[in-house]
Amino acid sequence: MELKIRELSWYKRREPTKEAKPVSVEVDNLQLVNNHMCEMRATYDDGNTYDLTARVCLNDIKGTWTVHGIDHRGHSVLCDIVE
Repeated sequence: MELKIRELSWYKRREPTKEAKPVSVEVDNLQLVNNHMCEMRATYDDGNTYDLTARVCLNDIKGTWTVHGIDHRGHSVLCDIVE
């Protein structure tokens, strides 16, 4: 399974700030089960690597799968699963 990182931007009406963006992710124990909890390791363009707690989600309408990881520092990564 291939993971495609989706860009998250919360600055719809604010001036954007320069933040590091994720460039690669690895997911341990990935299963295509709705609400399955797993561990995600994300590497950012500034060279830092973070361990995130992730959840697998199924979009019932589109039939697509995503993995969303977040940690206590506020780092968040959303990936589409390409089968």
